[in-house]
Amino acid sequence: MSSKGMTEPYGHAVSRPPVVAVEATERAISLAKLAKAPLYVAHVTAKGAMEAIRDAYADGYPIFGETCTHYLTLTTDNLAKPNFEGAKYVCSPALRSQEQLDALWGAVKKGYLNAISSDHCGFNWKDNKHQGKDNFVNIPNGAPGMGDRMNVIWTYGVETGKISRQKYVELCCTNPAKINEIYPQKGVIAPGSDADIVIFDPEYEGVFTNADSLQGVDYSTYEGMKQKGRPDKVFPRGELVADCGKYVGKSGTGQFVSAKPFGLCYE
Repeated sequence: MSSKGMTEPYGHAVSRPPVVAVEATERAISLAKLAKAPLYVAHVTAKGAMEAIRDAYADGYPIFGETCTHYLTLTTDNLAKPNFEGAKYVCSPALRSQEQLDALWGAVKKGYLNAISSDHCGFNWKDNKHQGKDNFVNIPNGAPGMGDRMNVIWTYGVETGKISRQKYVELCCTNPAKINEIYPQKGVIAPGSDADIVIFDPEYEGVFTNADSLQGVDYSTYEGMKQKGRPDKVFPRGELVADCGKYVGKSGTGQFVSAKPFGLCYE
């Protein structure tokens, strides 16, 4: 890419086309079939990769797929932003076209992809991302998003009618717990389960901004985008830790959750 004079952040997507993601997914599925092992394909961005996962699962193989918040809301247009702003969106796999984004929404709605993650990997724009000011290959790959996932997917998934409230909970909570073998301790409200409860305010309206973020970096991946709805109160194991966007918990109260050997696909 450098020899062709393409050194701007947009070159990151050009150097990592969807066909590469499709080939890698198909190869991983083939190896999983050969080993008779389950496979969890993370960060799916390409329609062809999603279709390979869908077809393998339909054929009876324990193949599961996940995509991420930014692949459902951002495109290569973000990488093309001027004044090195595009560096904020350099992550791997790379952002895709609107056509690919639309296909992913269809996949999560129909159940072809089983979970939505944040793939949080925060770097400061000024200190870290600028390492690649002269060439995108030196830009640290990753973007913040752990604190935004639930709000972004509600705003651009549920509020737009792309997915139902039930599908939202399934993709963001229940399925991840099941796939990672921490269900029913996590992922469900039931007797004997941890009292992990979110009281959600669907009427809240605002704008995503780094000023409201607790993610510890100098920018928000979703800066300036409309927000509708947010968690009003958050209770892990019944203890209030977040109230109206403010952290009110105590440090040192987290607990390690051990996962069992993968068994979902054999139930």
